[in-house]
Amino acid sequence: MTKYPRDEFDQVPETSDRHGVHRARMATPKSNGLGLIILAAVPALAVGALSFFVLPLLGTGSPSSPVAGATSSPAATASASPSATEQTTESAEPEASAEPTEEASDEPTEEASDEPTEEAAAVNKQDPVMILNGAGVSGLAGTVSQTVQADGWTIAVVDNWGGSPLSGSVIFYNPGQEANAQALGELLGITDLQETSNVSQYVTVALGPGYQ
Repeated sequence: MTKYPRDEFDQVPETSDRHGVHRARMATPKSNGLGLIILAAVPALAVGALSFFVLPLLGTGSPSSPVAGATSSPAATASASPSATEQTTESAEPEASAEPTEEASDEPTEEASDEPTEEAAAVNKQDPVMILNGAGVSGLAGTVSQTVQADGWTIAVVDNWGGSPLSGSVIFYNPGQEANAQALGELLGITDLQETSNVSQYVTVALGPGYQ
């Protein structure tokens, strides 16, 4: 038996005229290793092309980290701004405490300046004044009328008191004449001021007993 497999040369017809045909030894082709190098290089090139062109399109990799860092910085800035606002508000509050002191110092000045102006505007020395003598001293009404007239007032009547006896000096005035009555009372030293429309249409100075 031979070690070679059967082939066409083993099928020889008995009537054939062919003789002396032998099988040549099969030569094994020699490999120089170039094929193995090509086979190994092709997958490596394919993997490199895939990582270079495909992975950037998928958005994977390190470029995402700078974006995260960029988004965190505005958040830190935004979180820092309220604290700065609170510090500014807190630092401004103590300054506002000085306002009540200024208002308190201004109010007395305004009141003191306004009151004399209103009183002076209400006094009208052109309104006539009646002076009546009820003290029983002759010529007293004339003397007082000169004092009133010298202060700029207009004298309407100088006469004697005709009503019930007086216990003291009184100034009678009608509604709306209170400022004139107060001014005359300060001038003549009379503190008893009475509002009434039954005496006269003018501010009336009734000089009672003991008036000097």
